[in-house]
Amino acid sequence: MGSLVYSPRMYCKMIALSTSLLAANLLQGNESEPFAIHLKDPSYSNGIIKTEKGGVITAPGLRIQAKKISYISTSSDSEKTQKICAEEDLMMEYEGRIFVGERLEFDMLTRSGFLIDGRAGVSSWFMGGERIDLCPDKSFTVTCAFLTTSTWRRNPWEISAEEVTVCDGYLLTARDVQFKVMDVPIMWLPSYSSNLRARKDPPIRYRFLWDAGLGPRLSMRYRFLSTETFNAFARFDLRLALRDKKFTLGPGGSLEGEYESKDKLTSFVTRNYGAYDKIFPDENGYTRYRFQGLLKSKSEDEKTRLHIQWDRLSDDRMVSDFRSSDFEINTKKATYAEFTHYESDAFTILNFRPQINSFQTLNQEIPYTAFGIRPFEIWNTGVIMENYASGSYLDYTFAKQLDDILKNRRSSRLETINSLYRPFTAGALTVTPRAGIVGIFYSQSPEHRARGQFLISYGADANARFSKQFARAKHTIIPYCDFDGYSRPRVPVDDYFVFDINDGYETLNQLRFGIRQLYFSNEHSIFLPSLSLDLYSYAFWDARSFDQTVPKLFADLTINRPAHSLRTEFAWNIQENVLEYGNAELLWTLSSTFALGAEFRHRSKYWLRKAVQHNFVVDFARPLDELLRSPLSDQRNTLLTKVHLRLSPRWNMQLQTHHGWGRSGEPRYNGAKLDFYTMLTGQWQMKLTFEYMPNDPFRFSYSFKLL
Repeated sequence: MGSLVYSPRMYCKMIALSTSLLAANLLQGNESEPFAIHLKDPSYSNGIIKTEKGGVITAPGLRIQAKKISYISTSSDSEKTQKICAEEDLMMEYEGRIFVGERLEFDMLTRSGFLIDGRAGVSSWFMGGERIDLCPDKSFTVTCAFLTTSTWRRNPWEISAEEVTVCDGYLLTARDVQFKVMDVPIMWLPSYSSNLRARKDPPIRYRFLWDAGLGPRLSMRYRFLSTETFNAFARFDLRLALRDKKFTLGPGGSLEGEYESKDKLTSFVTRNYGAYDKIFPDENGYTRYRFQGLLKSKSEDEKTRLHIQWDRLSDDRMVSDFRSSDFEINTKKATYAEFTHYESDAFTILNFRPQINSFQTLNQEIPYTAFGIRPFEIWNTGVIMENYASGSYLDYTFAKQLDDILKNRRSSRLETINSLYRPFTAGALTVTPRAGIVGIFYSQSPEHRARGQFLISYGADANARFSKQFARAKHTIIPYCDFDGYSRPRVPVDDYFVFDINDGYETLNQLRFGIRQLYFSNEHSIFLPSLSLDLYSYAFWDARSFDQTVPKLFADLTINRPAHSLRTEFAWNIQENVLEYGNAELLWTLSSTFALGAEFRHRSKYWLRKAVQHNFVVDFARPLDELLRSPLSDQRNTLLTKVHLRLSPRWNMQLQTHHGWGRSGEPRYNGAKLDFYTMLTGQWQMKLTFEYMPNDPFRFSYSFKLL
């Protein structure tokens, strides 16, 4: 709309109109900011400028547009008035937010007013009510309010409340709240708070699930409290199940919380769930629960860190093969607290790891502490010294069914590790000999007396690096070898408690030797090598599990491209003439609408299950036939696949499959999960899921959540 437009008949009123505008600006003084009035065919009388043909009034942070609009400016000894009244085709922009309504009254001096039958938009939300009161602090209150993300004229869902207040831009508080679907109330809360800008978790989520062996289950999750740093959720589950030829209800629920400090240095997440129900048909009993928590904190200089997590479960079967949205925290059924502090010349670690689930076998650390100093050069000899010490009280606790048989595997443990090394360089070749001592004290042993372990470590590594730059690539070759050795330990391995791999010592003499090749292409923007190939082997002397000095050959190949990557690891057992293990993983994005991934894992009975796969101390300590009879020997084959397909701009499909076979004494298994998801109106996502697992042959779920 243009500037003031007057017909010739109105020319005689120009003097009065101009005088009124001038007086208005004089009356403002320093009490309000300048503003502009643009009206079509206005009239003026007794300090009131108005029109019924459309107009716009603008000021800093304010724009009012309507068909009928009036500006009132009066002054007396006791009172000053500067007010805007508007109605019909009304739209108001106030502090970056759009309002519409039937009628507006706004005081320019106090920067406050109200809208009748108003509507407003906040982030992706729409709200309205019988009256919206605008406050000087930029907050506003809605009476008889509704809140939704739907753009339909008739909302398919909404949150209604007696009163809603929005402050600080996005923080909403409401009282007497009802959640409605198709105008039917499904939940009531006395109060509700939410951060309308929060995107980490959906504020509302519904899920319908059908298990072939358990029956249908309905799940509803709401964010009932939200501030700038904290969100709280409530979830309610209800299953209709057939038990003992009768239909019964299996209720469940959870309370969940999320916290993140303003400085991003501290975060906390907790999920607490309980139900009289099952997740899988072969679970024991109907009562189940899971309490999870994860706390992370660090200092501003990031030298001090605290990590605390817990995961208390009623049943080991609570966690399924496929990741479930019911349990978002990645605690992996582990409970521990870890405190670390690092300085430029030293570090300190304090751990506490108790057993809180009776079905788990765990090496309890109650507690464990470690201290180390920065490696330093001894005078100016070039010899570097490292020093590390730890102290702990350890209690190796077995699962409930074994703990009554295997008792009293607990002991105080003190350890010191001290080592020296000195690198020597000659051109492209670097050789680093090393030597050290390991000392461990145990307050208890299988013979019920203290034990002291002592041994000497020795070894050396050597490598050379040769590179050639070509026009379009760079090729690097690194031949290397690494020798590790331990002297005969003072105490045999059967005469003290082995709590973990750090207690397993035996006479050791092994050499790893190989050649690594790296190929960097100038045509790709990725920083990883386009091709990496590592061919290597081990030589062992006096190992009880090997008849040959060089019993195995290894090959690791990695290919990286912008659209796909391939990672393979293979080992051939020369002694037994079999494939020791073979792993291959392919990730490939074929187009903007199609991506896939596949991973194959093969493990023979000769490739033992270890915490550190290339630690061969146990192969020196035990004969091969004894190891093959132990749980360390576990032959198996696994195939994992994943496919993502965009069917249309709004529809996506994701397929995951798990396949396993070749495990001794166990049948083959197959599992699959198929997801279809799409965006509905009002920022709702719908998801359709089909699952097949050996312990639950058919599972169907339908869910929708507000993003």
